Parts: sequence; structure tokens; C-alpha cells
Amino acid sequence: MNGINLLPWRLEKYRQLLFLFLLKMFAVLSVAFLFYVLLDWLQYQQKEALNLQLKQFEQQKTQLTQTVQHIAQMKQTIQNLTELQAIESDTVEQVLSLLPQFPFQQGELEIFNLNEERIQLNGFCLSQQEFESLHEFLSSHFNTVKLTQFKTEQGRLVFQFDLSLTMRGGSE
Repeated sequence: MNGINLLPWRLEKYRQLLFLFLLKMFAVLSVAFLFYVLLDWLQYQQKEALNLQLKQFEQQKTQLTQTVQHIAQMKQTIQNLTELQAIESDTVEQVLSLLPQFPFQQGELEIFNLNEERIQLNGFCLSQQEFESLHEFLSSHFNTVKLTQFKTEQGRLVFQFDLSLTMRGGSE
């Protein structure tokens, strides 16, 4: 039995098993590394998607805040517009009763605007005398008469008066 040496065969088998073990270990480590890279990439994609959603949320939040502020401003404007003060009916009646008495001969009253603060009259006269008689008539019936516009346009005297709502005592 001296002639058979099994050591080289065992060493060769050991080397083959070691090579196979190292190959399997490399394959397992490669798969683990690829799995780690895949998970890292998925995590990165989810972070990007989350950041995008956060940006969109912040933009929507900003838009919502601006919209709420705009709505509040609109509500305030509407509230201010709807808070109208009532004009006393006898004042309206007195003012309307004066309209047919205006001393127009060839001129016209084009705009009559009555609100809680003042009366605005826009119109035209064809002569200086007609305009002066209108101005005297208004001054005799209203406490405050302001001529806010006066110009000559195509041979007509175009005017705008702002009148106070308070009328003189002997207006009727």
C-alpha cells in the first residue's frame, strides 16, 4: 500500500470545491450587491416622487392661501357695495319734483345720478344765457353746487354739476 498516494487527488478535489465555493460566494455577493443597488435606486425614485409631491403640495397651499385672501377681499368689496345707505324718500321726491322745472330751452340733461352722497347732473346747453340760468336755478335750490366739468364741444356747452343732497329751505 505504499504505492498509492491519495494526497494529490484530495488536493485537486479540495481545490475544485474551493473554486466552486468561491464562485458560489461571488455569485451570492453579486446578487446581493445588485439587490442593494436595485433597492437604493427604488428608494431614490420614491424620494424624488415624494419631493415632487411636496413641491406640488406647497404650490397648491400657496394658491389656496392666495385664493382665500382674494375671496376675503372680494367679500369685503361686495359687503362695502351692498351696505347702501337709504336716501330719505322726501329728499328723493323733492329732487325729482325739480327735474321738470329745470330752465332748459334748447339744452338737455343727459345723465342724472342720485346716490346717498350727492347728485350728479351731466348735460349740455346751446347758449351761455341758458347755462347761467340753469346754474342760478341749481344754486337757489341746493346748498352746494360744484361745476366739475365745463367745455365747449361742437357748438354746445357741455357741463357736469355735483350737487349736495341737502336742499335749501324754500325749495318747493
